[in-house]
Amino acid sequence: MLRSKIIVCFLFVGSFFLLSNSNIFAYSVDTDQIYINTCEMCHGPDGKGTKQGIGFGVPDFTDAEWQSSKTDEEFVNSITNGKEDNPDYLPFGGILAEDEIVAMASHVRKFVQ
Repeated sequence: MLRSKIIVCFLFVGSFFLLSNSNIFAYSVDTDQIYINTCEMCHGPDGKGTKQGIGFGVPDFTDAEWQSSKTDEEFVNSITNGKEDNPDYLPFGGILAEDEIVAMASHVRKFVQ
């Protein structure tokens, strides 16, 4: 009887340890939906910019040269804080969570792949 209790206790502790160190409870960031909701109006569905966005000075996300001139940290900063040189670019730091912003920085890279 004691042996059964020890085995059950071991299995419980082991399961708890494995689950707590996995991302089974993590949610995935839906970057496609975030882009549609917050970015597409100016950056366009293809990343090249809409007429309105181009008027605001948005870059062409499909331009490999432009992409290579930017770091992920610059994307995160721009998404979070907006751009000092472009007051039309809205900061999303108060709208999106930090993990969503980081994921969106990676999402922008997909336009040149």
